[in-house]
Amino acid sequence: MSTTQQTPHRRRFAVILSLALAAAFVAGFLVGMPGMAPLIAVPVVIVCVFAAGFAMLKLRPASTSVLAAPLAVIAVAGLCAFGGHSLWLTAFGEHVPDCEVVSVNKHTSSKSATTFSNDLLCGSRTISSHSPAGGQDELREPGDRVALVLDRTGSFRVLEPGEPAWWRNVLAPVAAALGVAFVVAVLRAPRWKPGKPVARRDLLVPPYC
Repeated sequence: MSTTQQTPHRRRFAVILSLALAAAFVAGFLVGMPGMAPLIAVPVVIVCVFAAGFAMLKLRPASTSVLAAPLAVIAVAGLCAFGGHSLWLTAFGEHVPDCEVVSVNKHTSSKSATTFSNDLLCGSRTISSHSPAGGQDELREPGDRVALVLDRTGSFRVLEPGEPAWWRNVLAPVAAALGVAFVVAVLRAPRWKPGKPVARRDLLVPPYC
C-alpha cells in the first residue's frame, strides 16, 4: 500500500479507535444515572471493545499489542464508572441537609433476598427508592431526616454527603487522559515490520563429496 493510500486508511481507523474510547468514557457516566441507563452501559462497552480491537488490528497489523486497545477501553470505562458520578455531583450537586423520609419500600424477588429502600422529600423534589450507602442497616423510618447531595440537573442519582470524594473525582480526568495518551501512542509509535528472512549459511555451502 502506498503512502498516499496509507494516510486516509490510518486516519479512518484512528477515528474509530478514538470514538470507541470516547463512547467508553461516556458509558462510565451512565452508571450513575437512574433507570435503565446503567444497563445500557454494558452493551455499549462491549461494542467499544470490539471496535477498538478491530481498529488496532488495522492500525498495527501483526503487532503483539492488539489486545491493548480493548484493555484501554475497559480501563477508561471502569475509571469513569467509579469516579464520574462523584465528579458530576461535586460540580453540579446541591447539599440538602433535611430531606424527610416519607415511606419505606419493600422489594421482593425470586432470585435474590428481599431489600428495602426509602422514598424521601427534599424540598419540592421527591426521591424514589433511595438505598442507603451503608446498606440495609442504615434504612430510615418515616419522619426521619437525612442529608443528601442532589443533582441540580436531575440527570444523576443522589448520593450521601460522604460519597463524593476528591480521590473519586480524579478518576474521570485520569480516564480521559489515558484515552488520549493511548491514541497518541498508537499513532506515533513506529509500525512493526517483520524482518527479512536470513538464509542459513550452512545450507548454502555444498556438502563435501
